[in-house]
Amino acid sequence: MHYYKVRDIANTLKDSFNYLSTNGKNLLKIWVLFAAPLILLHYFLLSKLPIANILEQIESEILLGFNGLDAIDTMMGPLYPLVIITAIISQATSIVIILEHIKCTKDSVPINPEDISSLLPKILGISILYFIISLILGLSLLFFFIPFLFMGTKLAVTFQSYIIGEKSLIDSLVQSWNITTYQAWPTFGLLIILILITITISSLIQIPSEFIRMGLEGAAWMGSDLGEFIFTLINGLFTVLTALTTIIFQTVLSFHFFNLSTRHSSDISTMKTQ
Repeated sequence: MHYYKVRDIANTLKDSFNYLSTNGKNLLKIWVLFAAPLILLHYFLLSKLPIANILEQIESEILLGFNGLDAIDTMMGPLYPLVIITAIISQATSIVIILEHIKCTKDSVPINPEDISSLLPKILGISILYFIISLILGLSLLFFFIPFLFMGTKLAVTFQSYIIGEKSLIDSLVQSWNITTYQAWPTFGLLIILILITITISSLIQIPSEFIRMGLEGAAWMGSDLGEFIFTLINGLFTVLTALTTIIFQTVLSFHFFNLSTRHSSDISTMKTQ
């Protein structure tokens, strides 16, 4: 398979799914061993946050004329930062495993579970990028939806630039911005398709989850600590299944990155010859 070549959206999707059909088994094995446990841990920590009580206290404080910050400070405590950290690390680990697998496959270098420990610096780097991009998108959303969509499109392949393109943290942001300059609409369209695929798969996964939840609600032992643990575990496992959509999302964006890089290099070469 030729990785760096010009593709339209259809060929990007086609090559991505061909890659997954050929290499998906090995990728999934590594992902389940390392990314899935972190996602499950994050869900367990998230389930310990008294979200309903927090919202109730915030509402009561707002009615009394307070700003609700005391409710968050007193009820979340040290667990809330831990939930945020595990969310970022679990996502970063998942992304690094996927992109490093694609990079090694492209370079014909085998990747095995024992190689993951060497990826810790990259996981830290992606964690920083994940935080930066989340901050940028969050701030852009304050200026209404169009700046948010614009920034999301321009930074769509930042992770790919960092791992596959082997750029620094800042250079990966710059490269993603540059190579999407004349391909913003195809990138935006591809993101919409990926979001729709993610929503569809996530919705289908949630159907059996809801049936299991309704079936367990009537059980007498569900009120015990064991019942609560089993219920949380089941929901956590379905969350892990939903997170598998990250593999599709990042794989497709990786092949789009190959396409964008090829087009950008061609444009630079054309400008130099003129």
